[in-house]
Amino acid sequence: MLSVTATSATKYLLEDPCSLYAQSSANPERLQSDGWGMGFYVDGALNLVKSDRPVYEERGKFTSAARQVDSEVMLAHIRRASNPRNLPREKIISIKNSQPFKYQNYLFAHNGTIALPDEAAESLGEWKQRIEGLNDSEVYFWYIMKAMAEGSSLREALREFERDLEQLWQDNRRKHPGKDRPYVGLNALLSDGEKLYAYCKCHEKDGPMRSLCLGDQPVFQMSYLISPTRLVVASEKTNRGDNWKPLKSGQLLTGMIRNREVSIEIIEIA
Repeated sequence: MLSVTATSATKYLLEDPCSLYAQSSANPERLQSDGWGMGFYVDGALNLVKSDRPVYEERGKFTSAARQVDSEVMLAHIRRASNPRNLPREKIISIKNSQPFKYQNYLFAHNGTIALPDEAAESLGEWKQRIEGLNDSEVYFWYIMKAMAEGSSLREALREFERDLEQLWQDNRRKHPGKDRPYVGLNALLSDGEKLYAYCKCHEKDGPMRSLCLGDQPVFQMSYLISPTRLVVASEKTNRGDNWKPLKSGQLLTGMIRNREVSIEIIEIA
């Protein structure tokens, strides 16, 4: 969420019929049981609250965190862990594997799976040393941070990452006969404390799975809600009553504050 003034996000996190909390256990076959986190800014400084526990088992802690936060930018994530390395579960569930991730004043969260995270990590050079956990999403995060630190725009970094994943896939696919694509979803949220970026991207092989709670949109199609004072972007809309709009595969949304009003720009990333 991006807002003109410091604002609570409890409506979307807790109160709506398909709030982030409700989504965590809406589908018993797709429980979001592997950690959660909230990132927000206070006087421009980045703060993080994270857990490795199922959010639906920590309603009190989640509620307390949500209600204590008033911020111009809030990014929240609930996790169903991907495991492309086929590691024991205890290795991939921890605080450092929970999202969002942070670097300097950047916040980042990803929904999807990077099929070849070890090969992708090798492309980071010295930045590989910054990886703390075994969440494949963290490789995506550091790739974007590295590319932007070296002068790429976010649009260029996202395009380069997908291009490099495809090339790594072509070079290494014979070593991974059980996998049929380089990634499943590259959906990402990013903020520098002033702007909010949302990128929607699914692979052409991603199937007809539907959204967790309402089940009325493709699982990797994102939704956004905008007013003069607030922008909300979500993996799926949190209610049926508001005027949610789709963010479709290949689209990058940038939310910003101009003249004390929220505005957005949406571009296609080829």
